[in-house]
This record gives sequence, structure tokens and C-alpha cells, in this order.
Amino acid sequence: MATKTLNRMLLAVILTSAALVSGCFSTISKPRQAPDPEAAYQQHIKLAMQYIGTKNRDLARVHLEKAARFDSRSTRAQMSQLHNGYALLYQMEQETELAEIHFRKALASNKSDSMARYNFGAFLFNQGRFADARKQMKVASDDLSYERRPQAFYILGLCQHRLEQQRQALGSFEKATQLMPRFAAPYLDAAEIYFAQQSYPEAKRALDQYAFLAQSTARSLWLAVRLEERFGNKDAASSRGLQLKNLFPYSKENLEYQKWLKR
Repeated sequence: MATKTLNRMLLAVILTSAALVSGCFSTISKPRQAPDPEAAYQQHIKLAMQYIGTKNRDLARVHLEKAARFDSRSTRAQMSQLHNGYALLYQMEQETELAEIHFRKALASNKSDSMARYNFGAFLFNQGRFADARKQMKVASDDLSYERRPQAFYILGLCQHRLEQQRQALGSFEKATQLMPRFAAPYLDAAEIYFAQQSYPEAKRALDQYAFLAQSTARSLWLAVRLEERFGNKDAASSRGLQLKNLFPYSKENLEYQKWLKR
């Protein structure tokens, strides 16, 4: 009787041990699920762009390099994102030749990448290459699905203004504000064009709209001084001039205002 009981106990121990060992083997031998390469790629690109936005060059480079490891698996659209990221990084580091190389690689990979095209256009504008920048911004602004379309129209207008295409520039500024009614900057640039054309009522309306949407700047106050003077509002002109002097004493606009007072 005791022997049978002992045998049953041993059998239970053996079965329990086998179950435990089987469990261990099943746990160890279970294949680990590989991370989704596309999701990992997109996460590294996203983090790189966030670090570029905060001017953290080192961490931006780390994540771009990690994203670059997926080269062999990347689609052309993904390669465009990678080159756009590197272009922005090199632009931040003032490596303009490398930045342009990567912007062009981004667009060669995906001509429909409006973000890369917009960034390239802004880069060219900052380089003073207004005709080239105009071309890129025109394409970006024509993309009806691009979320930064108002900004693309605005920079397109700035390019046209620099190229003395004032009528087209005013049209681009108007389009920018139609798409984003609270976008202040185009109103100020439009006001300056109208002022130069001696279209003072239009300049006043555009400047008033800018003042409604944004805080005064040295540019807006200096323009306001001259506009009020054109309308014969000497007190208003003096008031705007005093604001300019007090708020922006070291601006070039205040220097121009001081010279203007002595004319």
C-alpha cells in the first residue's frame, strides 16, 4: 500500500516537473515578434523632425541615422522623408551645399513630397535665390492637400515681391489670408506694397487688419507713421513714432524715423 502511494507521488512529481520543463521550453522557444520596420522608420523620422524643431542637432542626427538603416526596405516616399530630414539638419548647421544635395535627393525620390518642396523653397529664399524659390513654392502652393499651403502662398508672394512682380505678390498674399484668415504676416507685406504704389487707403486697410491680428513690430509702426502722415494725421503719426522709439529704440526703423523727423 505504501509502495503504491509512493509510486503515485513520484508520478505526480514527474508529471509536474515535465509540465514545468515543457512550459519553460515553450517560453524560450517561442519566437520573438520582430518590430514593424515601417513603424520603426516612421518613429525615428518623427523624432528626428521634433529634435530639428527644437534645434537639438545631436539627437536629430541619431534618429536620422537609425532611420537610414532601413534603406534597403524603404519606399521612395520614405527616402524623401529621410533626405528632407538630413537637408534640414545640414541647413541648421549652415552646411548649405549638403542641404541642397539632400533637398534635391528628397524631390528626386518623391516629386509629390510637398513638405520637402516647401522646405527647399524656404531654403532657396533664405539664400536669396528668389526665382528658384518661387518655382518650388508655386508647386507646393498648388497642392490642395498640403497643410502648409497658406505659408507656401505667403513665401511665394515674398519671392514675387523681390522679383518686382507686385501684382502677383498681392494675389499670393490674398490667397494666403483667404486660406488662413488669422494669418497676420501677409497683411503687413501687402500694406507695404500698397504704400509703395501710393494706394494709401488699401495700405491702411491691410495695416489695420495686421494690427488687429498681431502685436506691433518696428516695421508696422514705421509704416503706420508714414501712412498717418500721408493722411494728414500728425498726432497719430507722432503717437506711432513715440511707440516705435520706446519699444524698438535700436531698430533700423527707428533710425529711419529719427532721420525722417529731421528732414
